[in-house]
Amino acid sequence: MITRIEIDGFKSFENFALDVPPFLVLIGTNASGKSNLLDALSFLSAAVTRGMESAVALTRGDARGLFRQTGDGGVVDRMRFSVRFHQSARYEVVFAWGLQDDGLEGIVVESERVEGSDHGGRWADIEMDFTMFGPREPKTRFAFARMIWRELRNITILHLEAGALRLPSQVGGGSLLEQSGRNLPNFLRRLAIESGVKFPRGAGLQEISMRLVGLVREVTGFDVVVDEARRDVRIEFSSQYHARIGAELASDGTLRMLAVLAALHDTGLVAIEEPENGVFPDRLRQLLGIAQELDGDRQVIFTSHSPVVLDVVPPRNIAYFDMTTIIENGVPSRVTRVRRLRDEGGPAAVENERWARVTDSELDRFRAGIEEPVG
Repeated sequence: MITRIEIDGFKSFENFALDVPPFLVLIGTNASGKSNLLDALSFLSAAVTRGMESAVALTRGDARGLFRQTGDGGVVDRMRFSVRFHQSARYEVVFAWGLQDDGLEGIVVESERVEGSDHGGRWADIEMDFTMFGPREPKTRFAFARMIWRELRNITILHLEAGALRLPSQVGGGSLLEQSGRNLPNFLRRLAIESGVKFPRGAGLQEISMRLVGLVREVTGFDVVVDEARRDVRIEFSSQYHARIGAELASDGTLRMLAVLAALHDTGLVAIEEPENGVFPDRLRQLLGIAQELDGDRQVIFTSHSPVVLDVVPPRNIAYFDMTTIIENGVPSRVTRVRRLRDEGGPAAVENERWARVTDSELDRFRAGIEEPVG
């Protein structure tokens, strides 16, 4: 489980640091950097476990555009990521803009380091060419290094699109849930198979189905149907009025909530952008409650513009994003900052925190849907 993320030089981040509990909701106005954090996690995960080409392809923007732009119109040449884990291990990598092996400009690894303890309890601080291992777990005697690779591989970023959620999967296709939500049927099959349940009955998805029925009262369940003749895998919902409703006819909200519930029941870190889209506010309340109740190896990050978050989620599980101005070489630059909410009756300024905590007036503006003035 990730406990802290530090980013410098990626998109809008300058000396950015965020402590990450098992459940966290990122709130703030548009263009404040919430989606950029999800992009940073996606980029780092793919760079380490798939390679740089995949990392750039999966991230919004071109390769050079991933580096932070300064106020004078320039672009920084390096970006640093540091991730800490609950086992007290740490991974740090510095990417730079330079010449690749093929002689073309691109993103290259300047330095890489992992820290942790081995089987004997001894601490090690080692340099590794981690990004060269790609889709295979690194062969190293350091167990904590292998753990870091697995944690980074198991990061799932979702920007759900209704059109992608309606599509069937291919029989024999992979089980990876794409960022758009495409391949949801095979992803659900994998969850059921891992629970030791035989398909196509789908009984291994009973908990997800039960939670979905509680959220969407119009449905009474769903099945994952394998059609060997058509060589595809489809999701079919049932209701008290219809025995079978194909995913192509289901509502956007139903599909989105099914995808969110499925992702919440996998392992690793899942970050989901704006789960409230197409979802009635009271159902969002329930969904936030479900996410907080889950235990095990699942870590959840939501981004949201909904004031419902403030009514359901404890302040310690909310991070407030906005843009602020810093001075670099005498020139103002706009960067993302993250602040915590004040404890009830607590101080606005907390020792060792870079920025003051969010004021009540700022939260009132967020509830009312009023953007903060630029400053």
